[in-house]
Formats: sequence, C-alpha cells, structure tokens
Amino acid sequence: MAKHVYITADSPCDLPGDLIEKYDIRITPLTIILGMESHLDGVDVHIEDLFAYHERTGETAKTSAIAPQTYIDLFQELTRDGGEVVHIGLSSKISSTCQNAKIAASEVPGVYVIDSLALHTGMSHLILEACSRREQGMDAARIAQEVTALVPKVQTTFMVNTLDYLKAGGRCSALTAFGANLLSIKPCIGMSEGSLGVIKKYRGKVDKVYKQYIDDRLADLTNVDTRRVFVSHSALEEGFFNSLVDYVKQKGIFQQVLTSVTGCTICAHSGPDAFALIYMTK
Repeated sequence: MAKHVYITADSPCDLPGDLIEKYDIRITPLTIILGMESHLDGVDVHIEDLFAYHERTGETAKTSAIAPQTYIDLFQELTRDGGEVVHIGLSSKISSTCQNAKIAASEVPGVYVIDSLALHTGMSHLILEACSRREQGMDAARIAQEVTALVPKVQTTFMVNTLDYLKAGGRCSALTAFGANLLSIKPCIGMSEGSLGVIKKYRGKVDKVYKQYIDDRLADLTNVDTRRVFVSHSALEEGFFNSLVDYVKQKGIFQQVLTSVTGCTICAHSGPDAFALIYMTK
C-alpha cells in the first residue's frame, strides 16, 4: 500500500485559504515581531496589524525563522503512521528557515525539503505542482525530485508602491527612499537564484504603472507556462485590484488566474499597495 504524502510549506507562500483546505496543505508560520511582542504569521497577526504598528511607531515588523524543533515536531507527527512529507521552503538566500527544515528532515526519515529559491506565490506554484504529482500517485522522493527541477522555472517579481518599509527594515537608505517617493518611482523587485534585486524602475501613479508592469511581464510569451498565474496584492483598494485581475484575464493568456493576498512576512518588507504577477516558464 502506498504511503500517504503530506505537502507542507512555510507561511510566506501566501497560498489562498481555499487551496490550503482543498489540498490539505500544512502551513508552518514564521514569527512576526512587533516591538517586544511575538506573533505567528497569519495566526494571531495580520497585515492590518503591521500597517497600524508602522503608523503608530514609524517602525516595521521584524521576522524570525522557524526553529528546527518546530519542524521536527511537525514531521514526526506526519510520519508517525508511515506517511511521507514533501516540504516547500522559503528561499534559503533570504532566510534560515529552509536550512532549519533540512536540519529537521535529517532527523526524521521520509521527509524531503525543497528549497524554492522563491517567496510568496512563487512557492505556491511549486506547492500546486507537488499536489498534482501526489494525485498521480507519485511517492515523496519522486515528487521532490520533479518539483525541485521546476524551481528555476518560477518567475517571481513584484511591484512596491513605497520604499518606506524597506528603509525602516534597513534594506535601502533613507536618501534612496526619499528620492524614490519624491519622484514617484515604483521599483519592480525580482528574484534571481533565490536573491532579491531591483530589475526595473517605473515612474508614475500605480494605476498606470501596475498595468505597464503587467504588459512588460507578458510582452514575450515564447516560454510562458500558460496553465496558471497568481495575481496578488497587499491592501490595494479592492476595486483597483479587481481591475488589474480583469486586465490580466482579458489578455486571454492563462487558463487559470488565481488571486492571493500577501501575508505578514512579505508585507513586513514590501509595505502596503504592493502588487505581484507570478507565473512559471515552460
């Protein structure tokens, strides 16, 4: 009899709740620190709390990696009755979380950890790929092998409306943030081999800039995997976000256009009104 395969992931995957429930994904939350208080991402703290804290104090939330023992407890629980685990981890280039999961996996047989080299819904793509292979009856080892091969195909980019949060978190200088805000510069952040960097700078208001970002990302469809795309945001006005989703749908490129809200771990650095269009290549 085949062993049951559990799919687990770190909370910065920001996988929508209906998909978490549908595929029975076990999500492990990172710790969000607001001043002297520690909270669990998406459990007892939400993005509105982060924004309110920043408004009140001028400081941003800090994040803390998941401890190896937390993973050990989870992996032991899931494998106790003979199950196997495929874990999709937050990029090892930006957090020690994935390494801690690997430490735990070395102590619990039947656990396979994938370094997504991604964050946010870039991870979600890999989770859904793992679920698809589980439905095909693959064991954990083969799922991990095939999904790991897909890691370079995930195209993770996002737009930020303000650099204030990156400045407060020490990710950019006060002068850079001031200049960008003064000139209405909106940077497009992208991931390359698991690390973040600015790949393009836009100038103007978000209603025009975000559509230009969509146009640019979908200008060359030669190698785009058209099965699905994730469109996501952090606290954009609902009507505006829906118009961006419709703009993507009207292009008629993707079979599925999935939406997601950015969680606390990512929002601690991106701030409000961020927007992302994340897909895979063939």
